Amino acid sequence: MKIARVIQDDKETFGIINGEFFFRTKSNTKNKIHTLQELIILINREINNSSNHILKVDSFFEEIGYPLTSLKVLPPTTEKNKIICVGINYPKLYDGNLTTKPDHIILFSKFYDTLVGNNQTLLIPKGKAKLSFDYEGEIAIVIGTPGFNITEEHAAQHIFGFTLFNDGSVREWQNHSIEAGKNFYSSGSCGPFIVTKDEILSYNELNFETRLNGKLVQSGKLNDMFFDINKIISYIANIIPLNTGDIIATGSPEGTGASQTPKRFLKEGDEVEISSKSLGTLTNTVKKI
Repeated sequence: MKIARVIQDDKETFGIINGEFFFRTKSNTKNKIHTLQELIILINREINNSSNHILKVDSFFEEIGYPLTSLKVLPPTTEKNKIICVGINYPKLYDGNLTTKPDHIILFSKFYDTLVGNNQTLLIPKGKAKLSFDYEGEIAIVIGTPGFNITEEHAAQHIFGFTLFNDGSVREWQNHSIEAGKNFYSSGSCGPFIVTKDEILSYNELNFETRLNGKLVQSGKLNDMFFDINKIISYIANIIPLNTGDIIATGSPEGTGASQTPKRFLKEGDEVEISSKSLGTLTNTVKKI
């Protein structure tokens, strides 16, 4: 099942995607769904408790779909959710040297306003920041069942699904602080939708590719990460409780613009495409503010 959040007729709504059509939640059901978080809770409960969850969940959506091309697709998260990112989680070049596994999981956070949805525009920062604007393709975990002090053995039980993520970064500002370099307005993206965990045969076999203007620049698989998803979830949840709808971006492999020789940072007119057979394609064009 593919869960999406969109703008339709100037109003935010949410629902499921089937093919090239969006089916929003029913407005006349007695169990009316008011938020994306409520929708995730409902579907997560049905997936965990019923073998016939698809039939049950389908009754919450309208029968008539709307073409995706007529809608503005938003990131499949909300202002109320945490966006937590893992740094240096793949072997790759960093300042000319191949990274080794860190002693501990490295975390940083992003603000909601840094993200745009599928087919929306990434904004090049003004001033000197525009000279080191970079992409980072990733797979992100979406939390379903909330929890605190989660063990690695139970971590997978808290997963709702997965989505694609572009951790847009301004490299020079990362030298000021990680938070500064990772939080420029509309510099990254997430989507196009959440794919529920029941559609994923093996989490660690999930893979993705990043293309810049059609050229393959990154290729990653969760199996290649230094720290697997169970370790990541447990590590974070022993620091702070995880809530329904929280996003955890798992890290980016070799091939970002900063790792190329010469460095290849984003410029106006570029198209960044992050794709996965299991998770769809997240496409964004780049323009100046």
